[in-house]
Amino acid sequence: MSLDFAAVQWARRMTEVLGSLRALKAGDLSRLVPLIEGMASLADQGAELSDQQLTVILQNMFNKTLTQIHADKGGVLVEFRGGGFEYERFLIRADGRVPNSRYEAKTQPDA
Repeated sequence: MSLDFAAVQWARRMTEVLGSLRALKAGDLSRLVPLIEGMASLADQGAELSDQQLTVILQNMFNKTLTQIHADKGGVLVEFRGGGFEYERFLIRADGRVPNSRYEAKTQPDA
């Protein structure tokens, strides 16, 4: 197997970044997959999450599942399911604030 310098450098950088993820349980790792895919999609759109946006998303991911994330005018628009909601959509501005005018949700009917 032959490796070039760029491959070795990339592998070292990824090892550093992923090192902390090894401490996570399998369930937590799988819950992060939609976020990572969303971050890649945002990067393709020329956008990235601020630390404040990431914090709001992760707080909501504690008891809900992230289903969508995309760049929108004024921030990122996210959608979650679970946690008593059929869906919950809202805009997160770069400063981490969620404007009331860009929030919508539908609660799950009582079973």
